[in-house]
Amino acid sequence: MRYSIILSLLVGLMSVSEAFAQSDTLKVKAIGGSQFEQAAEIIPCASGGYALVGTTGSNETGNTDVLVARLDADLNCLWTRNFGGSDVEWGLSVVEDWSGNLLVAGYTLSFGAGSYDMLVMKINPSGDLLWQHTYGGTDWDFAKKIIAHPQGGFLFCGNTYSAGNGGQDGTILHIDGQGVLLNQWYLGGSENDAVHDLMAVSDGWIGCGFQTIDNVTKSTVWRMDLYGNELWTHMAEDTSGFDREAWAMTADTSFLYITGPVFADGVIHSFEQQLRLDNTVSYEVIELENFDVTYYDCAHFNGEIVYIGSKSLSGIELGRVVRKRNDTFFTGAFEFTGQYRTRFLCAHWEDEALVLCGGFQPDPAENWQALVVKYVSRQLNEIALEPELIPCFAVGVEEEQAIQAGERGYLYDATGQLVRSNYVYQITWVDSSLPEGIYFFQSSNTGRATRVYKR
Repeated sequence: MRYSIILSLLVGLMSVSEAFAQSDTLKVKAIGGSQFEQAAEIIPCASGGYALVGTTGSNETGNTDVLVARLDADLNCLWTRNFGGSDVEWGLSVVEDWSGNLLVAGYTLSFGAGSYDMLVMKINPSGDLLWQHTYGGTDWDFAKKIIAHPQGGFLFCGNTYSAGNGGQDGTILHIDGQGVLLNQWYLGGSENDAVHDLMAVSDGWIGCGFQTIDNVTKSTVWRMDLYGNELWTHMAEDTSGFDREAWAMTADTSFLYITGPVFADGVIHSFEQQLRLDNTVSYEVIELENFDVTYYDCAHFNGEIVYIGSKSLSGIELGRVVRKRNDTFFTGAFEFTGQYRTRFLCAHWEDEALVLCGGFQPDPAENWQALVVKYVSRQLNEIALEPELIPCFAVGVEEEQAIQAGERGYLYDATGQLVRSNYVYQITWVDSSLPEGIYFFQSSNTGRATRVYKR
């Protein structure tokens, strides 16, 4: 009998490539349940470990919720939460404030002014929701990235059909620490435009995305001052039949590094661009070979850049990492293998490690799970792995199992949180101190598990 999880199945890697000298140089964990999961962003926390945001469908509502997880330095799960209503929610970005609270951005169909609305939530260090606000109008509005404003509060970007200059517009919003809207800017023209990524610099901020001119999608970078005034805009000079979007960027003291997809000849390619902060291109490469690689994010550390995404090969999708020096010299690449589909969506590179997140699908018959990979070793060249995954936390069952009244074990709520460590199972619910809802009992003696309903 194979157990599945409701929200927080954590799996670990038991063997690693010989390219690493020690077994602890690579850590792999996944968060997944009975339905779809995906990790969109992971950030380091001031108190240690990481915060992760993504999306979960394993919430017993029939739709998706925002998934937030707090991990320790070894990627062990400290807590997980899911947030949302009866309809669709999607979590895409997270930032930490000065007191350890998490600001999470995405979008919702359950709340707001109508249709999809931008969603921002504030969550305390224990995972409790402090507040949530929606932003937008009666049409579609999506938040993609949230960061701290250099002068206080927070900035988040995305796209909107509800207001602006016509069609879909890119937008940047400034809110205070309580979510009150302080200002909003619209970027783009009468056709479809969007801002996918946002980063702060000492005297303002930079956004990247795309503008559509005469039905051609053109990668665009916007440089703004602290007050939202445009200092310069860099737009790719692409022609009909060649469309590209800037999905992500990173920067050092001299250069801005940009990446994203290129749509040409019915195939998805990718591009890398190195832009000086004075708005001149110093390097650009567009992969138009039959390589079928998509880059979703990039990160830099100590004079090196990594571009991360996925590569399609022989009917499967591999998580791909490309490593270059900041002078564009190629220093290595590898694919994360062993699953039917693996996709890296975010990267964070620091002195301790390169941390990646995204999703993987074990085989065509199974759902996607959120994936987190941490490379502690600096040896990233030409590594391909087939991980051995084992469960280290599991709640829930694919089918009910026979549990005898009086068995002792563990009681979990629907988000996978342990609520009773020495619970005595009864056919009739007897614990009046817990609220109504769906719970899961797992016998400490036999390991059998079943759902428990309190109504």
